[in-house]
Amino acid sequence: MEKVVIITGASSGIGLATAKRFLQKGYKVFGISKSEYNGDGFVNYSADVNDAKRMEEIINEIFNKEGRIDVFCNNAGFGISGELVNTDVKVIQSLLSTNLTAYAVNISIVGRIMKKQGFGKIINTSSLASIFPLPYQSCYSASKAGVDALARTVRAELRPYNVFVSLVVPGDVSTGFTDARIKAKNDDKKIDKSIEKIERYERKGMSPDLVAKKIVKLAGKKKPKVRVCVGSLKLLIFLQKILPIRVLDYLIKVLYC
Repeated sequence: MEKVVIITGASSGIGLATAKRFLQKGYKVFGISKSEYNGDGFVNYSADVNDAKRMEEIINEIFNKEGRIDVFCNNAGFGISGELVNTDVKVIQSLLSTNLTAYAVNISIVGRIMKKQGFGKIINTSSLASIFPLPYQSCYSASKAGVDALARTVRAELRPYNVFVSLVVPGDVSTGFTDARIKAKNDDKKIDKSIEKIERYERKGMSPDLVAKKIVKLAGKKKPKVRVCVGSLKLLIFLQKILPIRVLDYLIKVLYC
């Protein structure tokens, strides 16, 4: 029987690359994106992930039609940059809703289905910023740290039902995410230079297909790991485990400020 995967944010970037990878592996792919997708290969529902009622309608519609959901990828999100004190409150609320609250709601909806069917994989796109909070990206870093905590705790809740919740943690990825980032007005040119440095790293980053490849490989595991990193992050992860926070914060400041 054909396996079914649902991917949020499937119209571009990591989401689109992941959809194409799953198609190559023979999965039946469904996307959910705020932006419309006019390509071939999979059905994409145009919806805002913050609309919980609509998300539940779509997920239930897919399940009722296909009779199963094998994999759900929480991937939709966006970024903001600049000093928190200069960031509009509505933008802060929107980011945390999209990048964290929607993830929790989606896991709740699809988790109920997978719990009843007795199997499933929920894979969440996280970020290096979840481990190394980045200056002038405070809300984005906080949202991804929240996704990490969410996934690890819900994994323990759903594992007895053969449902596995995992995280994919990429380093810098070259996608349209960089140009789509919302920027707060800054009072200091040093802040602009710091943000420009972060964006240079991203534009020189890995292809989204490398992240997609890791997601699909994780989905194929019988018992996938809770966290899988993508890119040259092993040294950073090791340093995070052994160095004091003040030293880590200093290194981040040297790299990004």
